[in-house]
Amino acid sequence: MVRPWETLPLGKCNKVQALYPSVKLLITGLYLFCSAVLSTIRLDGYPVFAVGWFFILPLLARMSGIFRVFCRDFLKIFLVSLFILLVQCFSFRGGEILASFAFLKFYKAGLIKGMILGFSIMNTAGVFLWMFKTMENRELAFAIDAAGMNRMASFVFMSSLGMIRTLERSSRIIMDAQRARGLETQGNILVRARAFSPILIPLILSAVTSAEERALTLEARGFDVPGTRTHIFTVAHSPYDRAARRIALGITACVVGSRIALWLL
Repeated sequence: MVRPWETLPLGKCNKVQALYPSVKLLITGLYLFCSAVLSTIRLDGYPVFAVGWFFILPLLARMSGIFRVFCRDFLKIFLVSLFILLVQCFSFRGGEILASFAFLKFYKAGLIKGMILGFSIMNTAGVFLWMFKTMENRELAFAIDAAGMNRMASFVFMSSLGMIRTLERSSRIIMDAQRARGLETQGNILVRARAFSPILIPLILSAVTSAEERALTLEARGFDVPGTRTHIFTVAHSPYDRAARRIALGITACVVGSRIALWLL
């Protein structure tokens, strides 16, 4: 029996966060598609439309009420993209030289290549970050099961998503335990390299052990038994699902139409 207070969207006051998981997946897929289309439009070689498209993500995060959390986690993605941009600028030679610093030369072709790679990474990782910040794994699991997907396939998919957090949590516990035994885990790169093996081996063994325990738990709970499944909670469709779907499809149609028009001209 499903209790009313366990209906997830009722606990989400934000309209965007309360969207059904399939709608968020649709928005994510269409965002990536539009990003790929806009990256092919260049002005003097620069992917200016892909750069402008990137600013949809902060707007989407603000509308979802997760702007601060999104910016905090997105900072790592931005630093990686910035590093790739700088490496491409100084290593990829071609075109005119925009600037020079001692023996380093800043090429236009490298800047264009770096912008394409950098904003492709930020657009792809950013939209997935938004999706998982506004949707819990159990919401996605419920939606996949409600869509009629095979139980085994859905369980493997959801376990893969949860394995990252599980391994991260286990690695922290192992690091704390090894540090309590006197192992140096902080310092320069050589110190960290020596601590890698004493941490990695217990982590792999714990992952194998937990997999076996999980298999026994599923068998004890009758995972392979045929029949209708019940859920502890449910995910209801939001009244804004249809509007969000239409807006996403409308924007995609405008992007594709603009690209076709520019191609014909």
